[in-house]
Amino acid sequence: MKLTIPAHDRDGVHVFTAKLTAEDLQRDKGRLATELLGDPDLDPAFVEIFDLADLADVGLSGYLVEGLGVPSAAVQDPARLDALQGPVLILLSKALHGRAVTLTPDSRLTLVGTYAEERPPVHFEPLPTVTAQGHVTPDLPPDRTPQRPASAFILLGLALFLVAGVALWLALG
Repeated sequence: MKLTIPAHDRDGVHVFTAKLTAEDLQRDKGRLATELLGDPDLDPAFVEIFDLADLADVGLSGYLVEGLGVPSAAVQDPARLDALQGPVLILLSKALHGRAVTLTPDSRLTLVGTYAEERPPVHFEPLPTVTAQGHVTPDLPPDRTPQRPASAFILLGLALFLVAGVALWLALG
C-alpha cells in the first residue's frame, strides 16, 4: 500500500491502525514513526503513536474532532473509528514540511482514513474607525534646505571662546 500526499498539504490527518507491541510503544516515537512510515525527514512533533485505550471516554472520533480540529462533518464514520482498539499512528501532513511524498508504510500499519483539519476562512472586514478609512500616502520628509546655525549655537560658541580667552589670560597673566 502506498500513500501519496501532495506538496503543501498542511491540513491532512492520516489515521492508521498499528500492530505494535507494548515494547514498541515504549520506544522513541520519532524513530518508530520514521521506521513505520519510511520517511527519515518527518517532523516527529506532528506524528502521534498511542494506544486507543488512552482515549477512554473521548474515543478516536472525539479526539480527531476535539483534539486535532477535524470538522465533525468530515468524520463520517465515528462508530467505526470508536470501535477500533489497540495502537494507532496519526500522521499530520505538517510533519512532511510541505513536501510532496509517496509513503510506503510498514506492513504493521493499515490506513483507516484521511481527514482534514478545519481551517477557518480568511475574512477581511473594514476597520471600524473613520480615521482608518481614506488613502494611504507615504510619509516623506519635507524638503530640507541648508539652514543657518541656530542662535543658541552662536551664543554657545561665543561663550566657549570667552571662557578660553579668560583661561588663556589667567595662564599667561
